[in-house]
Amino acid sequence: MGADDLFQQHAPELSGYFHRRLGSPELAADLCQEVYLRLRRLEQAGGGAPLHYPLHNPRAFLFRIARNLLIDHLRQQHARPATVALHDPDLRLESDAPTPEAAASSAQTLAGVQAALTELPDHVRQALLWNRLEGLTQREIGTRLGVSERMAGKYISRALSHCRAWLAAAVLLLMVVVAAQLPWRVWGADQRTAAGEQRVLTLEDGSRVTLAGDSAIDLNLSDHQRRVTLLRGRAYFQVAKDPQRPFLVVAGEAKVRVTGTRFEVRRDEGERVRLTVAEGEVVASGVGRRLTLRAGEQVHWSRGRLGDPRRVDVAPVLAWLEGRLVFSDQPLRDILRELAPHHPDHLLLLDQTLAERRFSGTLNSGNPDAALSALSQTLPLTVRHLPGVVILY
Repeated sequence: MGADDLFQQHAPELSGYFHRRLGSPELAADLCQEVYLRLRRLEQAGGGAPLHYPLHNPRAFLFRIARNLLIDHLRQQHARPATVALHDPDLRLESDAPTPEAAASSAQTLAGVQAALTELPDHVRQALLWNRLEGLTQREIGTRLGVSERMAGKYISRALSHCRAWLAAAVLLLMVVVAAQLPWRVWGADQRTAAGEQRVLTLEDGSRVTLAGDSAIDLNLSDHQRRVTLLRGRAYFQVAKDPQRPFLVVAGEAKVRVTGTRFEVRRDEGERVRLTVAEGEVVASGVGRRLTLRAGEQVHWSRGRLGDPRRVDVAPVLAWLEGRLVFSDQPLRDILRELAPHHPDHLLLLDQTLAERRFSGTLNSGNPDAALSALSQTLPLTVRHLPGVVILY
């Protein structure tokens, strides 16, 4: 028996069931529609084949769905106000000033919105995105989803209410974030680049350092030693030879020591550090271990512990120096992580099922919007630009 036949056979009984418990014919009709949509999604998940109901009792299966939806509805009514404004000022995403506090608040808010939307059912999240990002009316959304205009409005209200709850929690957490996690040493660094910026520095000894976007370093050049501390991001070093003054790069517990060579060091969140040697020889050290690496070798540190070196093709790793990012069968989440330092706005991926979609090719990091456009032409990805944030879904 198909979903349509099952629903039509029991629709009057189902409507009466909801009406008796809710006392509202409108709410009863809405929940009947939810039951039908749930049946249709189950049927579509099975490739359109007739549903196989457990216990060979289709009616019991149908009313089990109805009972679960009723319980969810009653819980939601108990947990939130009866009405929800569709124009919610709390969903403002942009940050007005590039201060440390504003940056932390913006990041926390975006993370909260992303987590909130990810938790919503697909049709509820899609209704909100169509309404807020594409400007569709409730009637147009209802037509697309196959539901009433009123039901589309309820989907939008439900999504906004859910997001507002997350944002309220983010405000409570913000004090802890500001106090414990703000990268004050990054904001006070000797040299720092913003997202989307790339800078070449020439040091007093003739060495050159190329900073990628969203990166920061401290410099300490003395008569006896040249020391650079990588606080964040990635940097490419072309070190002038000076046997009397070793060149030391420090990133947490990770240390790289050279006298003259070319190499890249990258420092990510979670104290993960990566070294790639382009020319010459370097000495890498971590907690209780020291290694010598040569051109074409790469090694990682995890929380200060040095891993094993491996051979790599250096050209794709360093392609960012020429405004290119090269990918080979990599998931979208990794691609967006690589692209983020080159884009001046936050990149916010709402559909986590897309995060696993894979991509191979070369993107223009010098024009990150063109890179996103190229991704949207290859993957089923929609890109929407808002002040300070790019929404991807």
